[in-house]
Amino acid sequence: MKKIIAILMAAVMVCSLAACGSGTSSAPTNSGSSAAKPAETAAYPTKSIQGSIMWSAGGICDTVSRAAGLVAQEELGQSIVFTNRPGSGGGVSTAYVNAQAADGYELLFGAENPQIAKVMGTSELDYDDFYPICLLSNSYGGIYVAKDSKYQTVEDLFNDMLANPGQVIAATTGAGGLPETAATIIRSISGTEPNMVPFDGENECAIAVMGGNADFAVSTLGSIASFYQSGDIRILAMFHNERLEGFDDVPAITEIYPEYNEVLPWGPFYGVFVKQGTDQAIIDTLTAAFSKACEAPDFQELVASKGCFVMNMTGDEAVEYLRKYRSTTSYMLYDSGVATIDPASVGIER
Repeated sequence: MKKIIAILMAAVMVCSLAACGSGTSSAPTNSGSSAAKPAETAAYPTKSIQGSIMWSAGGICDTVSRAAGLVAQEELGQSIVFTNRPGSGGGVSTAYVNAQAADGYELLFGAENPQIAKVMGTSELDYDDFYPICLLSNSYGGIYVAKDSKYQTVEDLFNDMLANPGQVIAATTGAGGLPETAATIIRSISGTEPNMVPFDGENECAIAVMGGNADFAVSTLGSIASFYQSGDIRILAMFHNERLEGFDDVPAITEIYPEYNEVLPWGPFYGVFVKQGTDQAIIDTLTAAFSKACEAPDFQELVASKGCFVMNMTGDEAVEYLRKYRSTTSYMLYDSGVATIDPASVGIER
C-alpha cells in the first residue's frame, strides 16, 4: 500500500510539473498586453478581420482597399469587414486602429497622409506606429475643373487666383490630405491664394467641383478618372513632371511651369497596415494574402482603370519607401513654408 501511495504521489508531482512547464514554455510575445497569444498566432485567422479605411466610400483608397481585400479574404479563409472612418486627413482611422489590440484582427487601409501629419500638426501618429503589410498601388494628381468652367487652361486658373486672392475656391479633404497638400505646394511655388474648403473625401471634392460649390481641386487620378472619361470634368494639368498613359491630352504642369520640377514627381500611395507589435507570423500570413491580391488580374485591371499603378511592395522595401516619402514630403512642405513644424523636431531626418 505504501508503494502504491508513493507511486500515486510521484505521478501527481510529474503532472503538476508538466502543467507548470506548459505554462512557461511559450515563446515570448511582443511587449504589451495587446499582442496575440502563441496559440492564437498559430491558428490565425480564426475569425473575421476588421478593416478601417481612412477615406470615405467611393474614393480611390476605398476602391483599392476593398478590391484587394476581396482577394485577400479568400486566401485567409476569413472575411474582412470594412468600415469607412474618414476625418482629420486619415487621423481618425489611424487613432482608432492604434487604440486596438496588435493581434492582426484590426487592419488599417490608408494612403500617404499620415506621413506628413507630424509636420502639419494634425496627429502625433504616422506610419512609424504601424507596419506595412503591403503597399498596394500608387497614383498622381490632376488639377481639374467642371466641364463648363470658365478656366480653359491651368494658366487661366492660376492667373485668376493671383488676381483675386482668397476668391477662388479649392475643394480639399482637409489638412494632411493630398488635395490640400498639393494646393499648398502650388500656393508656395506660384504665389496663389485659394480659399480652401474641406470635404470628407476626394469623391466629395469632385462632386463639389461638378456642382459648382468649388472652382477646382487637385485630386488623385484614381478618384477622378471616371469623371474625366465621362466628360463631367476637365483636367487642366497633371501634378506630375510628365504626361501619363491614358491621359495623353493633359499636359504635365512642368510643361507650363518648369519650376515644379523641384518637387515632382510626387503622388499618393495606398496600402494596408497593422499596429506595431503584431506577431511576425501574423504579418507573414497577411503579407502573403495581400501580395497575392496584387497579382490577381481583376485587381490589376481595376487599378489601371482608376489611373493607378500596382506596387505590391512589402517588407523592408516598403518600410524604406515610407521613410523616404515622409522625409522628402515633410521637408518639402517645411522648406516651402507650408508646414510650420520643423521635421527634425519630431524625429524626421532629412
